[in-house]
Amino acid sequence: MATLSVGALAASTALAFGSAGGPRSHQRVALCGAERWAVKTLQDRPRLLPVHTASIAYLVSRPAPLGLPATRLPFERHVFRLHAAVELIRSEADSDLHVVLSDGERTMIAEAPSGSCDGAAVLARRKQMSRARAAVRACASATVTGVAFFDYRHGQTGVAPNAIELHPILDFKCETASPPPAPPPPPPPPPSSGNCAPSYPDVCIPPPPPDLDCKDIPYRNFRVIYDVPDPDPHHFDGDHDGIGCES
Repeated sequence: MATLSVGALAASTALAFGSAGGPRSHQRVALCGAERWAVKTLQDRPRLLPVHTASIAYLVSRPAPLGLPATRLPFERHVFRLHAAVELIRSEADSDLHVVLSDGERTMIAEAPSGSCDGAAVLARRKQMSRARAAVRACASATVTGVAFFDYRHGQTGVAPNAIELHPILDFKCETASPPPAPPPPPPPPPSSGNCAPSYPDVCIPPPPPDLDCKDIPYRNFRVIYDVPDPDPHHFDGDHDGIGCES
């Protein structure tokens, strides 16, 4: 029967248990992706081309590849800088930040991977990706720099027609923050201060004459107040409960 050396036994034990002595299943480990993952996270250590400023319209019109190999495609060595609005940011199951970019007509995806999922990338790239991820936020106008990447189409929110992405994001700058939510609409203005009986503050009903009945006016269930001269001149509030012409 085969036996393990002391070193091999220690190594196998280290795989099964965390440094704190508990089972590895009890540790919090980031979930990372699988499909083309080395390309997505620069762990294939590519020699990237200089940054080129482009538009979403240009990128989403690039021809999609006929197939997607596990290795990097030539076009995926390009680094592009875009100016776009950030419409959505969402955490994905593979620990990426899923970012939807828009030019007002078209959308495409950019992704910021977790620092726990890019360990084989060179240190300088890991620092770039980490800084960019920390800077990502909803933004009415942002400058986003990232590496061209073709993904599989599987119903992603904001996916481009050719499934091109910026993956990973290498730099993110918010130029114009998204506006705050609109305040609630103001309350309706009080009734006109013309010939209105002050006993009915929320509707405008002229004082007598003539003496009016509820059937003569379009209002129902309106307030009647009595701390005014000539309270309830039309006697709309017969039971004096402060509500006129109750339906």
